[in-house]
Amino acid sequence: MILELGYYTLFTVIRKPKSGVPACIYHLYALLDFCFYIVPHVSSMNLNLDIGSNTGDEVTWDIIRGWLDECLEKHTRCNQKNITDYVPSRLVKLNDTTGEPTFCVVEKCQVDPQSPYLTLSHRWGESSQLRLKLTRSTSERLSREQLCRTLPKTFRDASEVARRLKICYLWIDSLCIFQDSAEDWLKESSSMRDVYGNAFLNIAALGAEDNHGGLFFSRNPSELKPTIFNFSVDGPEDPHLYRFDHDTGSASWVGPILQRGWVLQERILSRRVLYFGSRQVFWECYEITCSETHPKNFNQYVYNKYDEKEQGQTRTEPNHHAWKALMGTDRLQPSCEDKLSQLFMDWYEIARTYTTCDLTVSSDKLVALSGIAKDMKRRLTTLGCRDTKYLAGMWSQDLPYALMWSLNEFGRRPESYRAPSWSWAAVDGSSLMPFYGRTDLEALVSVTSARTTLENDEDETGKVRGGMLTLTGFLATANIGLSAENTYEQESNRRRIIDFRNHEDGTRLPKFNDYHYIFCSSACVLFDTKEIYPRVLCLPITRGDRPAKFDLIWGLALVQVGHENYRRVGLFSLHVNPGDSVQSIFTNASQGSVNII
Repeated sequence: MILELGYYTLFTVIRKPKSGVPACIYHLYALLDFCFYIVPHVSSMNLNLDIGSNTGDEVTWDIIRGWLDECLEKHTRCNQKNITDYVPSRLVKLNDTTGEPTFCVVEKCQVDPQSPYLTLSHRWGESSQLRLKLTRSTSERLSREQLCRTLPKTFRDASEVARRLKICYLWIDSLCIFQDSAEDWLKESSSMRDVYGNAFLNIAALGAEDNHGGLFFSRNPSELKPTIFNFSVDGPEDPHLYRFDHDTGSASWVGPILQRGWVLQERILSRRVLYFGSRQVFWECYEITCSETHPKNFNQYVYNKYDEKEQGQTRTEPNHHAWKALMGTDRLQPSCEDKLSQLFMDWYEIARTYTTCDLTVSSDKLVALSGIAKDMKRRLTTLGCRDTKYLAGMWSQDLPYALMWSLNEFGRRPESYRAPSWSWAAVDGSSLMPFYGRTDLEALVSVTSARTTLENDEDETGKVRGGMLTLTGFLATANIGLSAENTYEQESNRRRIIDFRNHEDGTRLPKFNDYHYIFCSSACVLFDTKEIYPRVLCLPITRGDRPAKFDLIWGLALVQVGHENYRRVGLFSLHVNPGDSVQSIFTNASQGSVNII
């Protein structure tokens, strides 16, 4: 057993003809199962055994050219631009016709509208203040030709990718947006949908820690090649080629750039993305997602590993999602027949993934998603939802259901105001989003009004200065059990509800005199942050069926702010008997309207 390499030399094999060959590894007290599958012909599988020694060598570029040629020739969605003849405000112009390659920053008016351009997704790194960037003091110098060898390595390698693709324009945020002008940054950051959506291709520096990491990395091809070997199941006279079922290449899909919040919308909005990792190069477009080791379709290989009738050929299903199905996320669920439901499902999945990413500047939370929000607005309009308002990461079309987000653990509030408390953008932390499209959900409140106060009246998807949501429904005060009975509860944001009382006179609601309703986690609050309150106002929002014995009511946990307003501090849930009406459950509870800020 060679632990340092992750390989095990002792395992058992269970013979099962007509299927894959299961194998078992016994490690300590655990039994780990995996499988070997027959490979009829290596050429018929989604496998590549010809791996180059560097992610920038000719072997790799042959694969890249194959991806690009297929995309240009066969993918209709990938060849549609958002805006015909779009040109960003500024571009980096590359020139290698006069000896050593040079670059300069040019204005929109200097670029032929028919000229394609590339974009770059990268991680600045901690020492970003020392890097070359566009400012008022450097703009004149950068407008003159400079040697490309003076660029940081990631930018230099990106210019090499452009040269190989015979494209002479490149968009890089630090060189195409004035870094010392809040006005220019606000204007340009609001146009990311157009910048990335109209680019020919986006280059992603997947394996680089910062701008000096580069795109091209040396590697050992033998460590990446798919495992194919002879295995005699029915005896030495009948050997077959087999492959390891977990050998999907996904272990190479890592990189610091994937945690950068800005990069998520850059990936989603781009028609094509070429990722340069430290071990592999990956391709992503509307039709396919590929890796060097699995060059036909990486995601389909993972989710449809083996089709015996088709002798190992992977099955390919069209992408009906609103945006690309990204590698490294769960956005590969079956498409929904209802386009509006599918659109919201995709939005929620993007928002969920986004909440796991990091932002250097906390106040960018809404801005770094504004490009996708603009595209969502356009798609909603196309589907007939012309009056839908964007509300700090949420949509009026989906209220009140959109309010049912929660956090996996304690979140953190930013130091300065960023969004109204009822929006998931108001806190930092990995969020669980409401599931759109459930037909069993019943709304228990009415939405009287919902609005946000914008920092820039011309961009509803940007920063906000305030917001108010007015809801009308049942109101009940809940007393919270603050003491944790075990270590799990001490570390968890879940707290038990002791009882419900009338919001106005404090009398206990008669239904909850029955201990049947209040036990264990049947009534609890998931607090958004470590601010745990002994008493909260509960406002039931929705009710849904459960496969077990109980229905589940979700609602907002609120605390009062001033005389008339409240703010969200968490989400409460309550198990109830399916036969009980909401009116009987909240008998003697007051009804009224609350303003949530």
